[in-house]
Amino acid sequence: MLTLRSVRTSAIAMAVIVSGATTVAWRSDSVPLPTLKVVKSASCGCCSAWVAYMKQQGFTVTTEDKDEFTALKRSNGVTAQLESCHTAFVGGYVIEGHVPADLVKGLLAEKPAGIKGLAAPGMPQSAPGMDAPGQHYTVYSFDAAGHAKIYAER
Repeated sequence: MLTLRSVRTSAIAMAVIVSGATTVAWRSDSVPLPTLKVVKSASCGCCSAWVAYMKQQGFTVTTEDKDEFTALKRSNGVTAQLESCHTAFVGGYVIEGHVPADLVKGLLAEKPAGIKGLAAPGMPQSAPGMDAPGQHYTVYSFDAAGHAKIYAER
């Protein structure tokens, strides 16, 4: 049986939860994300789709179109095994391929030691910017020498 006291207690608890969620959302929005610079091929539609996705996720994005940028990838720790279609730079990190925005934001917030960047090798069909559901894929962290470890499974 509901009493006035139990209803009041529930209402207070709900107000605290909503207030806390609002504070968390406000704080997360109050710190601007660093600009994401994406190097990509001008003719790659999925790269442009990933750029649009990252903008929707709150990033300011600049792009540079290049026909060839393998040397840029290698000089930033991206090995042939980690390679994808575009390379991005944000907050001192390298982001290779269709890495989800939440993982990039987590990397920027956590700043884990020894990580040079994140990579979603190849072109996983269910990754952001590709958007064909169903394919499992792995996102790797890597160091400056290109040594990779599993960072997330999607």
